[in-house]
Formats: sequence, C-alpha cells, structure tokens
Amino acid sequence: MADSSLHKVRLASKGKQTAQHAKNVGSPDLLNALVVASYGRHFLARDAEGEIWQVYGKGKRRDVAVGDEISILPSGDKQAWIEEIQTRRNLVYRSDALKSKMFAANLDGVLLILAISPPYSTELLGRTLTACKHADVPLTILFNKVDILEGDQETLDAVEQELFEITLGEVPTHYISVTEHPQETEALLRPLLTDKRTLILGQSGMGKSTLINLLIPDALAATNEISMALNAGKHTTTHTQMHFGDAGLELIDSPGFQAFGLHHLTEADLLNAFSDLRDEGNKCRFANCQHKREPDCAVKNGLEDGTLSPARYELYQMLKAELEEAQSQY
Repeated sequence: MADSSLHKVRLASKGKQTAQHAKNVGSPDLLNALVVASYGRHFLARDAEGEIWQVYGKGKRRDVAVGDEISILPSGDKQAWIEEIQTRRNLVYRSDALKSKMFAANLDGVLLILAISPPYSTELLGRTLTACKHADVPLTILFNKVDILEGDQETLDAVEQELFEITLGEVPTHYISVTEHPQETEALLRPLLTDKRTLILGQSGMGKSTLINLLIPDALAATNEISMALNAGKHTTTHTQMHFGDAGLELIDSPGFQAFGLHHLTEADLLNAFSDLRDEGNKCRFANCQHKREPDCAVKNGLEDGTLSPARYELYQMLKAELEEAQSQY
C-alpha cells in the first residue's frame, strides 16, 4: 500500500501541472509549491523537496485553492508568503451574495457522492453538474450505501429515473457500497482514478471519508498528524485536503455542504450549462422568450410532449431567478 504521508508522495503525474524541482528561476528566494490544504485564511503547500509550508496570501493572493501551483517566499519556521498563483487549467467553486468558496483547481474530474440515507438532494446534484459544466470538468456520480436498497427494486428504479432526469444520462453513475462491498468498490474505482486529480463532493454523511480511507489507507490520520505538527487547523473542524496514493492517485476531500450558490455565473453561462433548454429555446417564436407564458414557446411545448425534463427546467428557472436577484443587488 502507498505511504499516504504528504512528505513522501510523488510530485508529478503525466499530463498535469506539477511543482518544479528547483527554485524559481530569476528569484532565488522563491520556491515553487503545490497547495495541498486550505484552512480558510491560511494554507499548506508542498515544495519540490517534499517539505510542507504554512503559507499566507495578501490581497488577491488570498484567493487560493487546493491544487494551485504557487510561488512562495519563505519567512522562517516553515512559514511563507504566497507571491504568485500560476495560471489554472480549471477551478470548481461556489459563491453566494457574500463570499466565494473555492473547492479545488487543476482537476481531472469530480466525484459527487450521493446516498439514500441521509437523503440526497437533486437540487445539489443539479447545481454541482452546472458548476462542473461551467468549469469544463467531467463529473461522475457515486451512489453509495446501495445495500440499503437491496430487495427494494422499486425505490432503486425511482432513484435511477430521478438521476437520469437531472443528468439526461450524460453523467457516468455507479452504484456502490463502500462499507459492505469494499473490494468491489475499490476494483471499480481504481482504474477510473489512477493518475488523476479528483475532487470529492457530497453532503455530510454520504461516505466521503470512508471512501478516501479505502483508496488511500490512513490518509486522514496522516493529515491530522501533519496539521498538528504545524499547528494548522488546530481550531478548525472543516477544511479541504489533498491526499496522495499510489499509481498517481490524488483525491481532494472537501467539507460536506448543504448549499451550492452559483452567483459567479452569468445568464449566458447558465444557459450553456443547460444546452438542452438552450437548443430548444432557439426554436421559440420570440428571441427573448423567458419560457414561461409566451405563445409558441418551444421549451414549454417540449415539456408537454416529454422532449425536455421538467426537473431540469425547474432547476434552470430557480438558478436564473437567483442570478437576477443577485444582479439587482449591485
């Protein structure tokens, strides 16, 4: 099994941005590092030698995400200032009227864990799907604790239908039981996650930590050890953390969430995330059709004849109303 200690993990995997194995050219005091944990106001970063630094940002350099490649200026005692954030391939985050919450950057994919207990939220699924489409990051759904539904085919069929109505069958979905069938779960997921950096999202209680410990044994214990050694997160109960396993496995754990604001999207971004509604809307009689009560509305016709998903339409209208309300505040 791989040593999950952040001091000994590999630095790079094929085809992805990685920390350089040298000091920053032209700035001998600067080091290149990879952000591996976020505690809100400060972060942990791993340099090219495998050393962990507690780093801080100033101004816009406070907008740091796990997975960011950064340049840091050491200030002593394994502490440093963030001097530069390298250009990202992508960024998945949520936002509301007051603030933004960055999940992770430079991702190869996102895993959304759902379960029947506690009950999953189709709204959060739709919001996550919208955020991933906007960031151009592939999403995969893991429906955990499926053992609870053994013998209840009717409920399982209803779940499958509900997920299909939100995703249109375009999102790979796997039904697993991490605790009851760990070997089968690991055999399924390892080929999908090998040599990739993956963000794991989900509501509290869905089994994120259990899944991470299955794929990277003792990952969470190693994280606690490093955090305590650096006095990082001593008074923090939730943070975002990257874990490293063998075969290029990188899993980013994030705190469970109950809300997923998308105020950073424009109405055009939102419409592009709902390409089925966008394409059908192009057939409407009026170019500015709001798809509510206008005559000859192709979207409303599509809802009536079953061409379009009512669940996706309702989610789109909800998100659109949120964006309009947010814009009216400025």
